[in-house]
Amino acid sequence: MPPQPQSYRPAQIILHWVVFAAIWVQWLFNEPIKRTIHAMQIGTTPAGNDMTMAWVHVGFGSTIFLAVLARLYLRYRYGTPGHAPGTPPMQAKIATTVHWALYGALIGMVITGGMTWNGVADLGYAHRLLNMVLFGLITTHAAAALFNQFVRKDGTLRRMIVSRKI
Repeated sequence: MPPQPQSYRPAQIILHWVVFAAIWVQWLFNEPIKRTIHAMQIGTTPAGNDMTMAWVHVGFGSTIFLAVLARLYLRYRYGTPGHAPGTPPMQAKIATTVHWALYGALIGMVITGGMTWNGVADLGYAHRLLNMVLFGLITTHAAAALFNQFVRKDGTLRRMIVSRKI
């Protein structure tokens, strides 16, 4: 295990925001893939632009998967900074648990979505369940970041912004 760094590497920060943006695209444009999979399952042709948008969904899902794998590699290779100074031990444990649950939910989403899309197994129900779990985890993660930044004033959000050294 590498020594604990003082800050996140720029690649870790960029990948964090890539995943963030890709998740929003997935949530905003999830209806076409649902309709496309349904059409494929009943042997009909997807309507209108649904197939194109379904491929966009698949592409962004693949991007999320690769970005999460890259984040896990960077985490293993370079480590991550510790919790902000003054973080209560229980809050630190919850934060760590939420982070690992986010990784697990994201990987689970890609696996269940990919298996459903490729006709390996109809895991749409599991995919939708993981989506709800992911929404709860993201809400918790964002609320905690905002609480720490603006109530505890510990610089949490600054840690996830690439700084330009001049």
